[in-house]
Amino acid sequence: MKRLFLLFLFLFLALQFPVLAADELNLQKQLYLNNTSLALSQYTREPIDEDDDDEPQIRLADGKNASKSRGKAFLYSLLIPGLGEKYLGNTTRAQIFFSAEVSLWLGYSGLIMYREWRKEDYKTYAASFAGVELDGKTDTYFVNMGNYNSIYDYNAAKLRQRNLLEYYQDVDKYYWNWDTVEHRNRFDQLRISSDKADNRATFVIGAIFANHLISAIDAIWAFRTFNRSQHTGLEWDVQFGDGVIRPHVNVGLAAHF
Repeated sequence: MKRLFLLFLFLFLALQFPVLAADELNLQKQLYLNNTSLALSQYTREPIDEDDDDEPQIRLADGKNASKSRGKAFLYSLLIPGLGEKYLGNTTRAQIFFSAEVSLWLGYSGLIMYREWRKEDYKTYAASFAGVELDGKTDTYFVNMGNYNSIYDYNAAKLRQRNLLEYYQDVDKYYWNWDTVEHRNRFDQLRISSDKADNRATFVIGAIFANHLISAIDAIWAFRTFNRSQHTGLEWDVQFGDGVIRPHVNVGLAAHF
């Protein structure tokens, strides 16, 4: 009877051993996973040393957080209109200001060339039809030529006005005498067209300075728009460990509105 009881007890324990062993393995596995998860969580919270060669990292971003300077944008556009806008990534506005700058300089160059052409024309006209010696003559002299038929008429008018300061004492040096009134009028038209081109060129220079200033101010507004855009959107970051000793993967996602 005793032997039968011992045999039954042995069989019962033998049947229970695999169950207990399986439970023990599951318990050990769970404890291992919990410890590993805790270690990884502590590891991921550690600051990343970018100088550590054992832990290479990869950072991916959309580039929005690139640092920009409002002062640089202002100075860039003040020097070259549109450059500050280009620096801030606003290509359309940069093209507008730069195109305006190029157009204004082309217009200024064209007006200067036209002014010089007309000046050569009226001087040649004066030498051909009024007997003028062109060396050493001022713009005021040519204005007087357009208003009077000869130096004698001019000097007589200044004597009547008692304006001896504008009287030409050296008649031979400042001599002129138009052969016809039509030639004098044509000369005066050429001179006036040259002066108008010069005045318009001066106006264009003012427009060029204005374009520089407006572009610089616009670059400040573009910077404000750029700065607001840095706080809107999604940014994400991925970091990888060495993959051998402490493998880990961190994924960060930030939304800015």
